[in-house]
Amino acid sequence: MSGVGGAAGAGGEGAEGGAAGGGAADDGSSGSADLPRAAIVYNPTKVNIRRLRGMVAAMEAEKAWGPSLWAATTVDDPGEGQARRLLAASPAVIIAAGGDGTVSAVAQALLSQPVPLGILPSGTTNLFARALGLPLGVIGLPFVNARRALRAAFSDVVRTVDVGRVDALLENGATLSRAFTVMAGMGVDAQMVVNTSSKGKETLGWTGYVGAILESLVRNRRFDLAFSLDGVALPETPAHTIVLGNAGVLPAGIRMIPGASIDDGELDVVVLRPLGAGEWVRAMQWFWRTNTAYLPRRPATRAAADGSAPVVNAAVWHARGGAVTLTVGVPQDFEIDGEYLGRVVSASAWIEAGALRVRGSAVPPAGAAAPAALSAADAAASADADASSADADAANA
Repeated sequence: MSGVGGAAGAGGEGAEGGAAGGGAADDGSSGSADLPRAAIVYNPTKVNIRRLRGMVAAMEAEKAWGPSLWAATTVDDPGEGQARRLLAASPAVIIAAGGDGTVSAVAQALLSQPVPLGILPSGTTNLFARALGLPLGVIGLPFVNARRALRAAFSDVVRTVDVGRVDALLENGATLSRAFTVMAGMGVDAQMVVNTSSKGKETLGWTGYVGAILESLVRNRRFDLAFSLDGVALPETPAHTIVLGNAGVLPAGIRMIPGASIDDGELDVVVLRPLGAGEWVRAMQWFWRTNTAYLPRRPATRAAADGSAPVVNAAVWHARGGAVTLTVGVPQDFEIDGEYLGRVVSASAWIEAGALRVRGSAVPPAGAAAPAALSAADAAASADADASSADADAANA
């Protein structure tokens, strides 16, 4: 739980929100027009507003910034509208204080804007903050950790990162267009969102998702999936899950998408399609290899585990490119950044490279090797060679 975690109570939240209801923002005292100032979009169910205001005031004094602007999220607007209104005041940073949903909504408003995003992680998973390398703290010291995260949001370090975009057609004929900071998909990840109760998340934190993941895996509901990568159609396949990733790390450092990077300009696509016990074993072997400190010695198997080479076998398909389109035979539950969006018939997704500026993020070391991409043509050729790839993978195990 974050150091600013816990709702401050329903009473008075509207007054704290300032611009959240569309009125004038809470802009503090006069005489500070020439000083930089922050804008805070906070989720009143996730943060203790009184504690947060005290921490922000201390940071303003330390940095010699003017009083911050404040806006609370609402059920009808999880943060995008508040952030757009606050942009008119030209703040030095807009800080999202809340969970992944709040962060994603505020990020949507800041795409291709000069104003950077700051993050005070206050949710159960905080996936984008993890991908950015922001301070998440040590269990048992939440207050100190919240101060570290806030210091990062006020820091002078600004990093440019990618954002994913998805256009989807829903079962009811409606369409949606959304940005995502971490990942989107259908299958296990979407069922995890559907099956996880709010009470479980509040009580157990990110471990509240474990039961939902196991339930989704046991049900093993497959669906007919047709998709293309960079305009090249891949063979239709029965699939258990498809994940579209801008980043690939889950809570506790678990890698769902090996090699995914938030600033490589590419979209990672993972399809899980095991059929039968043997292929489930192969899928679990791949997952285990991507999450162990001891990578395989064989170069090909190591490359598949660390994400520097594509994976194409009967159980797992992993590649990256610029854009993907997909259709399913039966409408499937769909999630974006941990938010359930409904049942989707078809979707297209792509990466907007360098679309978001973020304060306080750790920049990868210079010279770090970038994961290799799989071209669309190679992806098609590899998919056609599915059976032989599966035999080779078994030999390397």
